Amino acid sequence: MHMKKRVLCVFDGPRRLWKDDMMLDTAHEVRIPTSADGRSYTTDLDILTMQRAEAVLNATEEEKGPWLDENGVEVVTDNQ
Repeated sequence: MHMKKRVLCVFDGPRRLWKDDMMLDTAHEVRIPTSADGRSYTTDLDILTMQRAEAVLNATEEEKGPWLDENGVEVVTDNQ
């Protein structure tokens, strides 16, 4: 079994909105060719992951919630 680690971090400027770590078995991935030579591909998981990232980035400020630093303290920005 060959495992592949994938890490997705979604940022809004310096603010990290989301981090997702995944370990996946490559035997079950669906590869979609992106070039005629067949050497370049994307996977079904890559497409779904990008859709999830777009959903997070398209969230409203209220849905994103307050901006917290590493210690859980709310960061005050200029546009508040």
